Amino acid sequence: MDNTYFFSAFGTFGNPNGFRQTFFLGGNQNIAREIRTFDLKTDAIKLFPQSNIYSIRKDYAAGCNLISYSVYSFAKEQNSDRGGTFIGSSLLFVNKIASEGLIINALNDFQRHLEKNNLSEGTITVNHSDHFSIQKPKDFDKIGFNVREVNEVDFSQSGNNYLVVYCETNIAQLQIFFSKAIDLLNVYDTIYFTQSHEIGEFVKQKRIFKIVDANGFKKELDLLEEERRRALQNAITDLEKEREELKDERTKLVEELNRQIAQNEKRHQENEARIKESKNGIEIINKEYNQYSGKIEEVIRYLKSDGKVEVAKKRHQENKRSFADSIRQNKNIESLSALSSPNERMYGMGNQPYAGADALAGFHSSGRNQDKEFRLDGFKVATFILSLLLIGTLVLCFMWMPEKYLTVFSQ
Repeated sequence: MDNTYFFSAFGTFGNPNGFRQTFFLGGNQNIAREIRTFDLKTDAIKLFPQSNIYSIRKDYAAGCNLISYSVYSFAKEQNSDRGGTFIGSSLLFVNKIASEGLIINALNDFQRHLEKNNLSEGTITVNHSDHFSIQKPKDFDKIGFNVREVNEVDFSQSGNNYLVVYCETNIAQLQIFFSKAIDLLNVYDTIYFTQSHEIGEFVKQKRIFKIVDANGFKKELDLLEEERRRALQNAITDLEKEREELKDERTKLVEELNRQIAQNEKRHQENEARIKESKNGIEIINKEYNQYSGKIEEVIRYLKSDGKVEVAKKRHQENKRSFADSIRQNKNIESLSALSSPNERMYGMGNQPYAGADALAGFHSSGRNQDKEFRLDGFKVATFILSLLLIGTLVLCFMWMPEKYLTVFSQ
């Protein structure tokens, strides 16, 4: 079974079960545990006899992006006369969707059999969705050969916003509404469609969900398109600004690296081989900046041609991560003792002197002091030894000197 798409059947069953939903023809337990229920907020939207509601909804569950297409039909509960009760079906897609015509046909076919097998005179005959008798729609297997990626919907944001559209819900019209509603899932989490005047009046009176007619739906699309144009222009402006800043940033970085390379060459000519390696690092940096700048140009061209901001953002973020990783790997120039430290060459660095330089200077200063003290102590020892030798020589001279000379000294 292809788990890219599957059905959920649901309904209201009264005491003690209330609303229940069950997955059929695919799905997995992780999604079943995490996905929101398909229950209706009956204080905001409510079914009436001989009425139905279609909906399209986005979800994020079990690490998957989900879009579901649902249909609700009025149905009574056993031993209950309360209003707003229903039986319904939902066709769920994981990360992909199929053509709207195929979706509607399969959804309606599944719903027809669900009602036929589980209703008696408009009343639900079972007490839990697990007990539903269902039948596989005739077009179910075709869906797997007609799925496509969904790139234009942002699943990361959910504002719990709902829109109700009062319009015709025949297959031809619903197909158009579903195809356009995909875009509006960036604004609304769930969009309901009904041609029931009673449902429309109920929603309007409750004023909890926003309700529009077919013309209002078009206005919603126009507002979204205008917002997208602004987002597109802002994205292009930001990228162009980043491209210009990139030039200055590269110039400053390369100038600083060249300055430090020159400093290293001046201090230690014998390290020329390693300094050449550092220069190769600059060539890599220049290449990466050029390549990244070119990728920004590509994204700008893509935005100008296709206008899909979310796709462009993803592509740009991937390029930026790759660029940052490469710069991070190549921007540090290996330093030698007594050369400028690689910490001084960090991306976005200032002109502050390397903090370790003082410690290094202190280390050398301490060594010189110790050497000075050592030489001073050696001089004292030598002086002492020479003094002893002189005293000893004088003593020997007095011992062996002829008496006539001693008489002279004694006078």
